[in-house]
Amino acid sequence: MSAWTDYLGAAQRLDITRRDATTAMAAQTTAVQAAQQELATVRRRLALQRARLTDIASRAGAPVPSLGADVPVPDPPDPATASAMLRAAVTDLDTADATLSEVDTGNVTRGPLPDLPQTSRNVLVYGSFALAVLISQLILYFVVSGPVASVAALACGATLPAIGFGASWLSIGLLYGKVNRTPLVGAAVSAAPVVLLCGGIAATAIL
Repeated sequence: MSAWTDYLGAAQRLDITRRDATTAMAAQTTAVQAAQQELATVRRRLALQRARLTDIASRAGAPVPSLGADVPVPDPPDPATASAMLRAAVTDLDTADATLSEVDTGNVTRGPLPDLPQTSRNVLVYGSFALAVLISQLILYFVVSGPVASVAALACGATLPAIGFGASWLSIGLLYGKVNRTPLVGAAVSAAPVVLLCGGIAATAIL
């Protein structure tokens, strides 16, 4: 009976060890899955924060900051340590998001005259090119002599507003980045030289 009792005791201890191992393995598997989910969340937030930093830097006309790690991070020895590191990363992300929210008030702009509304800045660019176009049209119309030459100069001058609009469009992008370029306002301002020139010619003919 003593041998049988020893056998039963060993079998019970073995069963307890097996159940403890199974429980520990299940807990470790759960911890690994939780750490993987936390890692995916941190990666998504990092991607969003990178895009936000890039947007703010672009609007401010500043270089995009490097987001690489300053110091290599060692691999965690176990899932619990990994989860703790990821929770610390989430805390750092929360702090960084709060700091970005304080900086990004919606008024971060690049280029000259940052205090003016974007539409006003666009009008200044469109108007500058429109003035240059008007001067060019006047030179072409009044300097060139002869009826045929005058008609050719007028036709050439009619194409200059379109060129001025295109140059203004490109200039706004170069000066201010990805902003609303107000194309309708730009078209109206760019067409002003043609309207003024035709109005001046008609008034001259009537008088």
